[in-house]
Amino acid sequence: MKLKNILIAAVLAGAAVNISAAEQKNLGAVEPPAAQTLDELLKLVKQNKIRQTNVNKEREAIFLRDRNRQRALLNQALAEKKAEEDRMNRLKAQYEANEKRLSEMEDELHLKAGTLGEMVGVVRQVAGDTAARFRRSIVSAQYAGRYELLETLAQAKEFPQIPEIRSLWVEMQNEMTEQGKVVKFSGDIINTEGRSEPRTISRVGVFNLVSDGEYLVFDYDKQDIKQLNRQPVPRFLGMVDPYLSTSSGYAALALDPSRGNILTQEVKRESWPERVQNYAGPVGTAIGVVLLIGLLIVLERLFTLLSLRGKMNAQAKSSTPGNNPLGRIMAVYLANKDDDVENLELKLDEAVLKETPRIERGITIIKVFAAVAPLMGLLGTVTGMIETFQSITLYGTGDPKIMAGGISSALITTVLGIVAALPLILTHSVVSGISKGLIHTLEEQSTGLIAQHEEEAGA
Repeated sequence: MKLKNILIAAVLAGAAVNISAAEQKNLGAVEPPAAQTLDELLKLVKQNKIRQTNVNKEREAIFLRDRNRQRALLNQALAEKKAEEDRMNRLKAQYEANEKRLSEMEDELHLKAGTLGEMVGVVRQVAGDTAARFRRSIVSAQYAGRYELLETLAQAKEFPQIPEIRSLWVEMQNEMTEQGKVVKFSGDIINTEGRSEPRTISRVGVFNLVSDGEYLVFDYDKQDIKQLNRQPVPRFLGMVDPYLSTSSGYAALALDPSRGNILTQEVKRESWPERVQNYAGPVGTAIGVVLLIGLLIVLERLFTLLSLRGKMNAQAKSSTPGNNPLGRIMAVYLANKDDDVENLELKLDEAVLKETPRIERGITIIKVFAAVAPLMGLLGTVTGMIETFQSITLYGTGDPKIMAGGISSALITTVLGIVAALPLILTHSVVSGISKGLIHTLEEQSTGLIAQHEEEAGA
């Protein structure tokens, strides 16, 4: 029993030694060979015990050595911790100070950036407005491309530089200076055929471009100088040549304060013949025919009546009857000279009545034409207004030019009717007055012949 207990203890001790040896491989322990007998086992246990004792002593020595070292390391770590804490406190204080300074600097930056941003916004806005004004300015016809720098400045994302701002006000000052100048320069114009030709052009401030006795316009969309398809009325066009030939003193010239817009619209305005040709229509043609026929009748009546008046004046000085109304009245008188007064008076009245239709022939037609022409014009206006309202019904009132143009076209016939009626009314009055004068002369002469016959009969 005792031996059994010894064997068990030896095995446990061997296992413990083996485990300890496995754990202390770094200390150089070597696993002993397996015991074959009890003596060897006992010897092995003793050796392991001695070895384990040595290991424990060595471990204790290492621990004591490391304990002193750990104390030094601890002290070093504590010192480093304190140093880092002090450094942390310094950095924290510096961070807080920097944060405060940064906040102050940000406030200052926002203040300055706000003022600077307003200035930059104003510069960009002024540059954009000035560039747009330069594009539409006649001065750009002489100095091409001067607005490009301003457009770049207006569209730039970064802050403008001082030289760019100076260039802005220099160009603005140059524009103001050029507004008061009358200069000549060489340039190319686009003629009415679409071809470019060189010319010497005179620029009158920022109002007009003239050359070779005619007005020119500046197309600001294409930045070209163009010849007008049609020049203004002679009243304005006649001022160009005297103005260009003037070397000193003053000369009149029609200016366009809208810098070309009024001039462009003026040449687009249709003349009265063009309006009549474009908008009169069938009604206008009919009014023209009425006017033409009426004037022909007027001319025929004037020629006939004036000729009759001359013949009657000559007949009044002659006792021989001629081929004229008064001569025929005298012929009736001479043929019935021996009749009594009443019979002679009836014969003369009959002769006067026969001559009256010949003298008044066509005068009533002139009066009718004078009354019909305005009515025809009104008819054309009414039909034109109907067409205008139909267009408004179809296309709406979004474009007022449709309604205005339609009404303007419709009123052309009314104008034509009035224009046709006025000369017809005036000439009708003239012709009617001449005819009445001739009839009055016949009545007066017939009455004189009756009085003469009565005197001769009484004698």
